[in-house]
Order: sequence, then C-alpha cells, then structure tokens
Amino acid sequence: MLEELGLIGTIGEDDEVPGDPESDSGDEEEEGPIVLGRKQKALQKNRSTDFNPDFVFTEKEGAYDGSWAMADVMSQLKKKRAATTLDEKIEKVRKKRKAEDKEAKSGKSEKEKEAKEGSEPEEQEDPEGKDEEGPEDEDSETDYSSADENILTKADTLKVKERKKKKGQETGGFFEDASQYDENLSFQDMNLSRPLLKAITAMGFKQPTPIQKACIPVGLLGKDICACAATGTGKTAAFALPVLERLIYKPRQAPVTRVLVLVPTRELGIQVHSVTKQLAQFCNITTCLAVGGLDVKSQEAALRAAPDILIATPGRLIDHLHNCPSFHLSSIEVLILDEADRMLDEYFEEQMKEIIRMCSHHRQTMLFSATMTDEVKDLASVSLKNPVRIFVNSNTDVAPFLRQEFIRIRPNREGDREAIVAALLTRTFTDHVMLFTQTKKQAHRMHILLGLLGLQVGELHGNLSQTQRLEALRRFKDEQIDILVATDVAARGLDIEGVKTVINFTMPNTIKHYVHRVGRTARAGRAGRSVSLVGEEERKMLKEIVKAAKAPVKARILPQDVILKFRDKIEKMEKDVYAVLQLEAEEKELQHSEAQINTAKRLLEKGKEAPNHEPERSWFQTKEERKKEKIAKALQEFDLALRGKKKRKKFMKDAKKKGEMTAEERSQFEILKAQMFAERLAKRNRRAKRARAMPEEEPARGPAKKQKQVKKSVFDEELTNTSKKALKQYRAGPSFEERKQLGLPHQRRGGNFKSKSSRCLMLVP
Repeated sequence: MLEELGLIGTIGEDDEVPGDPESDSGDEEEEGPIVLGRKQKALQKNRSTDFNPDFVFTEKEGAYDGSWAMADVMSQLKKKRAATTLDEKIEKVRKKRKAEDKEAKSGKSEKEKEAKEGSEPEEQEDPEGKDEEGPEDEDSETDYSSADENILTKADTLKVKERKKKKGQETGGFFEDASQYDENLSFQDMNLSRPLLKAITAMGFKQPTPIQKACIPVGLLGKDICACAATGTGKTAAFALPVLERLIYKPRQAPVTRVLVLVPTRELGIQVHSVTKQLAQFCNITTCLAVGGLDVKSQEAALRAAPDILIATPGRLIDHLHNCPSFHLSSIEVLILDEADRMLDEYFEEQMKEIIRMCSHHRQTMLFSATMTDEVKDLASVSLKNPVRIFVNSNTDVAPFLRQEFIRIRPNREGDREAIVAALLTRTFTDHVMLFTQTKKQAHRMHILLGLLGLQVGELHGNLSQTQRLEALRRFKDEQIDILVATDVAARGLDIEGVKTVINFTMPNTIKHYVHRVGRTARAGRAGRSVSLVGEEERKMLKEIVKAAKAPVKARILPQDVILKFRDKIEKMEKDVYAVLQLEAEEKELQHSEAQINTAKRLLEKGKEAPNHEPERSWFQTKEERKKEKIAKALQEFDLALRGKKKRKKFMKDAKKKGEMTAEERSQFEILKAQMFAERLAKRNRRAKRARAMPEEEPARGPAKKQKQVKKSVFDEELTNTSKKALKQYRAGPSFEERKQLGLPHQRRGGNFKSKSSRCLMLVP
C-alpha cells in the first residue's frame, strides 16, 4: 500500500531533502480523474482496513435524545442559511464555461461532437487522462543508510534522557507526579458505575488510552490535576468520566450547576458536549452548551433550569454572568479548563481569571493542555491547589501510527504549491483529506480552485458564520464532501472520524501548531498520513521535526511534467475563479441592502408600537477596551525590551510567535511608541538645576498672589545679590564695558579703585 503513493525516501537529520527530478523516471501511480457518478460507491469499497469502523469517538445521530445535540444546533441555525452556497456558484461557473467551450468548438465535425458529449465531464477538462492511466509508475521507497538511522535512534535516546532530567526538575512545583500509570488498567478496574460502563461499551471504547489510565483514578479521588498530553489521546473522556461518576455518586439536593467546562472554540465546545452526552446517556444528568453563534435566549432558558454540567466558551459565559441575574458560579464543584494553552493564545486570560474568581473556592480543578508554556504554569498556580502533575508524553510527539511525508519546494518554484496540492488531491489522496492553509483568503481560494476541478470540497475558517462552520463539519463527517480546507481554527481538539490524510499547504509557525495539525489523523490508535509542503524558509522546522521523529520521515517527489500540467490548468481557470468571487460579492451586497431594509422596517414598527425597552446587554470588555489593553501590553513589553539586549532579543522572539497586529492596531501602537520616546527625551533634557547659596524668591502661591509685591530699592538689591558676577564686581571694581559706559579711564595694570578726590574730579564736567 505504501509503494503506491509517490516516490518516497527517508529523511535523515543532516540530509538534504531531494528535489524534483525533471525526468519521468519516478512517476506516481496514476489513478486517473475522478468520475462523479461512481464517487459514493468507491468511498464505501476503498475504505482502508487501517481505520476501525467500530470505534466511535464523536456522536452519531439517534444515539441519545438531547436538546443540544449537533442536529438540534443545526436546526436552530437553519433559518440563517445563505441563499446560494459557494459550491452552487462554482457549479454555475463551470456549466457556463463548458457551454462557452461547446459554442467555440461548434465548427468541428459531428463525430467529434458526439465523442465529446459521450465522455465524462472530468475527461473534457483533462485530455491527457489517457496517458495517466497507462503503465503504472511505482514509487521507489529508498531508505537512507543504516548510519543515518543510528543517528536518529541516538537522538531519540538523548531526547528521552533530557525529558527525564526536565521531569526531575519540574516536579518540585507540584504536589506529586502521577505520570507513571498501570498499563494493564481497564475501564472495569476503575470502579466506575454501571451506567458509565454501559455507555463506554455502547460507544465502542475497549481499552483506555494512556492519559485516561493516568487521569481517571486521580480524578476520582477529587484531587486537582494539571495534565499535559499529545492531541488525539482521549482527553475529553479522561475528565468527563470522573466528573460523571462524582455526579452519580452524590446526587444534587437542589437544582444547581455543579460542573463547568471551559473550551477555547465553538466547534470544540459542541464536540465536548456531544461526547459528554453520549457518556451520560444512561444517567439522569443534564448538560448545557453556551457558545457564541447560537441563540442567546434559548441558552438563558437552559441556564435557568440549572443543568448539572455546563460547557462554555469564556466570552459567552461572561455574557450570561453579566446579563442573566439568576445564573451564578458559586455552586461549582468541579472546574475543567480544556486546551488551556489555546485559550491563553486567544487573549482569554482576563476572562478566565474573572471566571475562576467567581467559582467556589472549595472545588476540584482540572487543567488540560497540549503544551506546558510559562503562561499555562502561571494560570495553574492561580487556579490549582496542590495539583497532581500528569505528563503522559511530550507535546512535540506526533501520533505513533502517523506516517510523515514532506515535499520540497525549490526557492524559484514557490508558485507551484497550488499545482502540487491539486495534483495530490486529484491523483493520490481523493477522500477523507484535511488541507490546512495559513490564511482565510488562501483557504477560500483553494475551495474555489478544487471545486472548479470537480472535487467535493468544504471550507472552515473564521470568516464564515457559525451555521456555515457547523454545516461544513457535518458534511465532512457524513462523507458528503471529500476534502475540508481549513485554517488553524480546526487544528485543535476536533475529532473527526476517519480522516486519512492531512496536507499542509504551508508549514505552520511553530512545531506545536504542526503537531496539532497532523493530530487530526492517526487518532486513538488508528493509522494516518501527513504530507507537508516545505519551502526554503521552512527547512529549519523540517530538521527539528526529523530530529524529534521516532519513525522514519519520508520525502515525496512529484514529477515535474505533472506539476506543469496542473499549473497550466490553474492559469486557465483564473477567469473562472474571478467570476465566482464576483458572484459572491454581488450576493453579499444584495444581502447587506436587504438587511438594512429589514432593520429600517423593524425600527419603524417599534416606533409605532412603542414597546417596553429591555435593558441593554452589558459586556465584559468592549472591542475598543480590548484593543487598548492589547496595545498597552505590547507597549509595556516594548518599554521593557529597550532596557537590555537580552530582553530586546526575547521581545522580538515573542513578537514573532504571537503574530502580527492589524494595521489599525499597529498605527495606534506606533503613535503610543512615539509618545513614549518623546517623554523619555523630555526626562533626559530635564536636568537638575545647580544649588545656589541663596535661592531666588518664588512668587507667592494661593491667596498671597493677590497681594502686590513691594519693589526693592537699588541698595537692597545690591546688598542681597550674591551672584558670582556681583561678587566679582565688588572685589575687582567695574568691568571694561562698565568703565567705557561711565567714561572712566581704563587701567590695564594696578588697582581699579582710586581715591575719593580723583574719582570726584573725574565725575565733575
């Protein structure tokens, strides 16, 4: 199976990644174009045996009755659906282009017309398909020498030793370390209640994952937990099972919310909610979901009913705390912070601290994070009491059954990325693929390009509404689309069953983000593959990944003629991409004008009816306040960075990690920076004045100002004048200029003072 996927070789630590050969000697196996009519059947037949169909990690329709399941969430948002989807626009442009092509070729003979009409739509676009379906070009899998493998294994053993040393140093700040766990532990050995064991069996869980084996026994003891584990290891069940066991064991006396789960994104919140519902399907435990993008009023009604477990994003939770008088957090017994590092990255620090302050002091807190940064440690010190440290594996470890592949992009061929991705998706990886891009704009463009090539594509990023985001996820899970183009919004925590391949259009900023991206596949003990496009500037990260890899890393080579063919296709499709974007812009303008008309109508109706005005919603922070806080923080860091070389270096390094500010924020930051420099310059110029023998009298302040100052006589002025100039004058007599003004003769030598008689004679005319 591995030999069918491209020219592949192992990458060593110090090895150069091989480039693209110009010859056709190592072509991949050509699978030919995709025929739309046979698509669904092919998906069912060609399902790999590496993916266990019995393993259920996310919800399935009909598994339980719940008011906040995915289907119910979608039903709430159905009304907001756009008039036409992007796929419909793409299809419209494709049909139009085909019609134009037919008209242009109307001068040809009848036989040629019939041959074209009889062929499939993909074959019209790809006249070279016959050549592709010819002889198979097997991939040559060339591993490097044994010496390179020895180097890799040595690097791994050294890394393990370093980790052990670090663990020994880090345990000092924690109450105890429970990273060592019983590997033979099963769900039956954990003393869980029967309803939970029944739900575990119904969901298809057979053996607990390492993080579950380590966390569940400690969580059942009621201790605070600070857990760090790689993505895709089952952290949701690790905190949900102890919580549910506690709620079953101690039924509530009064209707209050006893468990709060904080998550960074809406999609992750929906997923955690669905998994919790499935685990609690045989218990009498109620759950509620409070995330952005969903109906506020229905959420408020659900919160008034006081559900046992609340899953929320920080922003929406604080909104409810400020605007829902009957809802409070004083009765919270268990607080769970899931993906804490991501929440801190999203500037939720202040919101999280406020929520933690509002919760009961006598609570159990569980903090879960894929990475243990300094910020996360600070949050742990604020929120946890004598926490148990559970670090199952390193945050730089990828899944054990993940096959990592890289495609080298030469410096002068950066423009080939789109062509390479298009070739991979049409020829080799045809279904269950997630394509990650760095920007929202690039994700949207790739959706249009791949759609025009005839592939079933969806997109997921921050520019979409909540309806569109959930709809894209649902369609991908239900296998209605084969490729999901996403930004890093989908890189954290989302568990989508059956993802076979992850493709990185560009490498992410850090190894941490790379691990999260490729963690969407090879989850829960299944196999998967990642293919990353590596440019010249990204080679440093590739070396680090190769050094950290436990399994051999492969180099995939695409034939140059295939890349050129797809590059030409994309160039021809540029006008179609522009046409789709124009259709979108027109529809957006139409919707905007309709929204304005509806708003005006509503205002007119309100004016006629004059209803009772509801109090305006209060917010934790306005956008302006948040922006000011962000700029002030950046300025403070910049101010600190100016004080020394080491701090300046650290500041520049951290600034790159945090990402760039918007143009407006940057301009405000520059203004504040200029003000700061001006203040510093003024302080430097403001030097301390010299001490005087007798300070000058300051003008009277306050009520004394009104009194008229008495003018001193000339004698008094001369008597009290102790300046250097006056003293010199009295000691040495008048100066040369004064003598000239008075008409006194100038004496170069001898004393300046004369007798009274001579002075009087000189003064007489």
